[in-house]
Amino acid sequence: MRIIASLFILMLLLNCAAQEKDVIVTVNGSTLTKKEFEQYVPDADYDQIGEDRINAFLEDWIQQEILYLQAKKTGVDKEDSVRFVLDQYAKNFLAMELVRREFGTTTVTEKEIREYFDQHKNEFLYAVKLGQIVLPTRELATRTSEEIKAGADFFKLARERSLTRYQDPENPRIITEYLPRGVIADFAIEELIFSMTPGEVSEAIPYVQGTYLIVKMVDKRKIKAQVELTDEIKGQIYNYLLASKYQTFLEGYVDSLKATYKIITDLSPLKK
Repeated sequence: MRIIASLFILMLLLNCAAQEKDVIVTVNGSTLTKKEFEQYVPDADYDQIGEDRINAFLEDWIQQEILYLQAKKTGVDKEDSVRFVLDQYAKNFLAMELVRREFGTTTVTEKEIREYFDQHKNEFLYAVKLGQIVLPTRELATRTSEEIKAGADFFKLARERSLTRYQDPENPRIITEYLPRGVIADFAIEELIFSMTPGEVSEAIPYVQGTYLIVKMVDKRKIKAQVELTDEIKGQIYNYLLASKYQTFLEGYVDSLKATYKIITDLSPLKK
């Protein structure tokens, strides 16, 4: 029995020693192991990136770990406002991970890409010049849209309110260059814009980073006699169709789950 016990202890010690060898960095007892490092930088990659970039990554990790430990030492993680944000991050991450797993390996086929391209092929022959107003909130975007419908001058409001004026007050970029299909970065917005006629003004459109966009079709010009389905256009269509599938799946999945949860809404506390 003593021999078996001694061998067991020896195995534990050897295992601990092996684990210690896998530790790359230690900061006050907090460690970064090889396994954890490989989750940031896969083995196939770090064999090729060189020691300089590895050391730069480790320096970043050390800096973050020191700040994290200091924040815990000073009790920042115990503050209610901080706990609330951390809880929201955890909820959002878990929700996104669940949807990612349920969405699974859904993809877009070559046939679907071709069908979309054929349906919108004519749009790729044109370029559009737009007046644009980028606004920070839905409320301001709705009010601006209503003012334009009531007869307000689109370009005057653009000069006064569009967020683009902050980038260069001398050139607020309220009128774009001619833009071909595929450069606006959102195919849903492009579909709407390329269906407009010169002089037409859009409704307020949800845009990047929580902003809203109102556009006026200044001109539409044919720039090509024909267009081919290039790899670049294929990639853009693929991303758009996959995002559309994801959104459709998400809405259906949440609707299917609602029946299994008891949901009660009471707005009265907001009125006190």
